[in-house]
Amino acid sequence: MSSLDSRAPPGPVPIRSYGKYYLISKLAEGGMAEIFLAKQVGVEGFEKNVVVKRMLAHLSTANDFVAMFLDEARLASRLSHPNVVQVLDLGFEEGCYFIAMEYLAGEDFSTVIRSAAKQRTFVPLNIALKVLADAAQGLHYAHDFTDSKGQPLNVVHRDVSPSNIFVTYSGQVKMLDFGIAKAESRVTNTTAGVVKGKYQYMAPEQAQSLPVDRRADVYSLGVCMYEALCNARPFARDTDLAILNAVLKNEYRPPRQLRPDLPIELEQIIVKALSREADDRFQTAGEFAAAIENYLRASTSVTSGAALTTYMTSFFGQERVSAKTRIDSLEDLKASGVSLPATEKKAPSNPSGPSVATPQMPTSVSQRIDIIVEGATNAVGAPKSVVAQRQKSSATMLIAVALALLVGVGGTFAALKSSTTTVVNPPVPDRPTVVPPPIAVPSEVDAGPTIDAGLVEKPTGTETIDAGAPSPVPIPVPDKKPRVIVLSTPVISQVIRRNAGPVVRCFQEHRGDLPGPSGKVDVTITIERSGKVSSVTSPMAGTGVGKCLEERLKQIRFPPHVDESVKITLPLSFKTQ
Repeated sequence: MSSLDSRAPPGPVPIRSYGKYYLISKLAEGGMAEIFLAKQVGVEGFEKNVVVKRMLAHLSTANDFVAMFLDEARLASRLSHPNVVQVLDLGFEEGCYFIAMEYLAGEDFSTVIRSAAKQRTFVPLNIALKVLADAAQGLHYAHDFTDSKGQPLNVVHRDVSPSNIFVTYSGQVKMLDFGIAKAESRVTNTTAGVVKGKYQYMAPEQAQSLPVDRRADVYSLGVCMYEALCNARPFARDTDLAILNAVLKNEYRPPRQLRPDLPIELEQIIVKALSREADDRFQTAGEFAAAIENYLRASTSVTSGAALTTYMTSFFGQERVSAKTRIDSLEDLKASGVSLPATEKKAPSNPSGPSVATPQMPTSVSQRIDIIVEGATNAVGAPKSVVAQRQKSSATMLIAVALALLVGVGGTFAALKSSTTTVVNPPVPDRPTVVPPPIAVPSEVDAGPTIDAGLVEKPTGTETIDAGAPSPVPIPVPDKKPRVIVLSTPVISQVIRRNAGPVVRCFQEHRGDLPGPSGKVDVTITIERSGKVSSVTSPMAGTGVGKCLEERLKQIRFPPHVDESVKITLPLSFKTQ
C-alpha cells in the first residue's frame, strides 16, 4: 500500500514518483482531494515546484465527483489572469485523476485574518483592502470569460471565502478552487436541491438553491470583507440551521458596532455588497473592486504589492517564509541522504510548456496480447504464391498487438480530443520509503485567543490551500434509466481489453497485408455519446487488414457518456517471427 493509499496526514511523505512528478510533502486534504507539494522534472536538470491535487481514491468511481473534478481542470486551465491560480496539467495515475497547479508560497487569507485576531489586532486596512480588491479583479475576469467564439460562459465561483483567497509572500493575490464553479457550458449540471459552498459565505439565493449569477460571488466577497475588517463573521451562529436563517433574514450586526473606528465609507461598501436582493448589490466584482480602490485613493493609503510583501514577511516571520520559499531541490535532498527514484526516467513527453495534458493509462492497461498462428512469412511484399507456400510450413508467427490508450482532454468542456503519444509497458520507478527532511508548513502564529468566537479555527494542515468543496455532495440513487458516465481512461481500457480478441484476429487473417515483419498501425476511433463507434481511420484503409479493423472496431460498444464525442488513438504494434 502506497503512502497515497494510506491517506497520510499533512506533512512530509516518502518521496515517490507520481506520473511525471515527484511527491514531496502532503499539504492538505479536503472533501474531494489530497494536495501535495511536488516536483516536475525534465531534461537538462529542469525542475519546477508545483502542487498536485489528487482526487480521493474512494471518489474515483463516483461519476458526479469525477465530472466535477474534470470540470475544475477544464475551466481553470482556460483562465489566465494575475489574480487567478494557474492550472498546468491534468492527468490520470494509479486509478485517480489529478491536476497540477502553480505552487504559491504564502498564506490563504483566512490564515492571515485568524493570525491577526490571535494577536488581538486587525489586518491593516490598506493591506486587507488591497487583498480584497485584487481578489475582486480575479473574480471579475472569470465572470467575464468567454469561449473561443466570444460567447460568455457565465462563470460563477460559488465558493468565495477567505480560504480560497491566497496571498503570496511576493505580494500576489490569487483566487483558488473553481471546483464547484458553475458555467452554462460545463459538462456537469448541479444536482437539483443540492446546496454547494460554505454556509457562512452564501448569498441568500444560493442558500435557497435558486439560480445564481456573478452577484452571488459579490455577496460572498462582501462577507469576506466584513470578516477581514471586523475579525468576525457576520452570520456566525451555533448551528448550520441558525446560520442559514440569519443569511435568509439578512441579520448581522453593523460593522461599526464591532469596530467603531472603521471608516463609514467602508461600512457602506460592506452593507451594499451584503444586500439581500441581488439588484441592490454591486452588479459586478469590478464595481466592488472600484469602490475599494476609490476609497484607497481618497484616503491616500494606496497599497502596492511591495507593501503587501513587506507586511506578509514581517508578520509571519522569516523562518516561516523560508520554509515555504526555499524548498530543497531533488539533488539537495539526494545529497542529504534521501533516497530518490531515478530522475532520468521522468522527462516529460511534452517539455515545450505547461498545458492541460493527456491523462496517461495505468501501466497495467498497456499489455501485450500474444497469439500463435500457423504459418509465417518474413518477406516484405512477397508474392501471394510465396506467402501461401510458407503458410504450409511448420514455422509459426507471433503477432503481438500492444494496445496503449492515451485519451486527450482539452479544447472544450464537452469534447475530448485525440493524442497519438504511445506508451507501451513503461518502466515502473522504484518507490523509496525514506522520509525526507520536513518541508511542512510550520504551525501558524499563536499569541492568544481570537477576538470573536465566530472566527472558527481551521483544521490543522489546511492553511495553504482549500482542497475542494466543503460539504459532501449526495450521489444520486441509481434508477432504471441507462447510466450515463464520464468515459474515463479505465472505462475505455476495460472495454478495449474485453474486445481485443477480434481485433487481433484481423492481423491473423490478413497477415499478408502487413508491411513488414514488425511495425505499428495507429488506428483512430471516434466514440459518440451513445457509446457507438462512428468512425475508424488508419493508414491501412482499403487493405484487408484495414477493412477488418474498421468492421470489428465499429462493433464495439462503449457505455453512454457525458461528452459529445471522444477520439482515441490505438497504437497497434505487431511483430512476426
